[in-house]
Amino acid sequence: MGGAFFRVNIEQYAATMRYLCRRRANRMVAGRRVFESRQAMHIVRQTTLAKPVTLSGIGLHSGADCRVTMRPALADSGIVFRVPDGRGRQGAALIPATAESIADTRLCTSLGAVGGPVIATAEHVLAAAAIASIDNLVIDVDGGELPILDGSAAPFLDAIERAGARTLRPAKSVIRIIEPVEICDGDRLIRAEPLDGRIIEVAIAFDAGAIGAQSLAIDLNDPASRTRLAHARTFCQLSDVDAMRAAGLSRGGSLDNAIVVDGDRILNPTGLRDPQEFALHKALDLIGDLALAGAPIVGRIIARRPGHDLNTRFVRALLARKTAFERGQMTAPLALARASG
Repeated sequence: MGGAFFRVNIEQYAATMRYLCRRRANRMVAGRRVFESRQAMHIVRQTTLAKPVTLSGIGLHSGADCRVTMRPALADSGIVFRVPDGRGRQGAALIPATAESIADTRLCTSLGAVGGPVIATAEHVLAAAAIASIDNLVIDVDGGELPILDGSAAPFLDAIERAGARTLRPAKSVIRIIEPVEICDGDRLIRAEPLDGRIIEVAIAFDAGAIGAQSLAIDLNDPASRTRLAHARTFCQLSDVDAMRAAGLSRGGSLDNAIVVDGDRILNPTGLRDPQEFALHKALDLIGDLALAGAPIVGRIIARRPGHDLNTRFVRALLARKTAFERGQMTAPLALARASG
């Protein structure tokens, strides 16, 4: 009787110990997973260029020779355009790439200092900097306009990659959408929604059969999508060229720096770079204009028939709605940071 009782208790004790060991192991695994999840993200640091880089070309709207030099800048300085005023670089006018500097949005985004000079066609270099995740730049502009180059942001992005990036100590700031905000103009719309990611959805519609209706969604964290964006060229309809030039615009435009369509025909001998190049370029312009918010936007951006006028009005509307966003630090998966480093 006593031996049987003893064996039963031994078995109960062993079962209890196995149960407790399993509980302890499960807790350790759960704790390790929590620790690993916390360690899996890291703070993304600000960047600038490692060295200066210069590009030259013709201005799309002025038709004049233009020259731009992108230079390294200090942390937290953002992107600032510098325009000579005839007294040398120390007396140059400074134009911050912010919503307050928006001067004109007819067929491009022009920025200007109060009572000072204005620079045209800033959107492509701003889009290239955003795609390359460059936060701080001094951009010297000679000629009153940034060169159009091939009509896309790719030459600017290539130049940034040639110069290389330098990591700075402070964390990269972001604007995180926490409640929807939108602006409408007839059937045109731009809306921002909360999302733990950076998605841009663009829909366009033109009467010209060569363009027609296009829509796409772009993940700005996807390198392949960023490459498609950077290579998309500006475009126009042949029927609009005379009116644009009469208004003093598009004097430097050609088949070398723009897609030109005439009804159902694309006049460029080489055709399109991407079947969705028209919508991609509208998304590229939107990214360049959104950079005037001063930080990358975390959320979903939905744009229906966007353009520089609507894009910049949206930036102003967003910044005016203080309850629609919060500022924070950008984080990224640690494995991604190691791979990219």
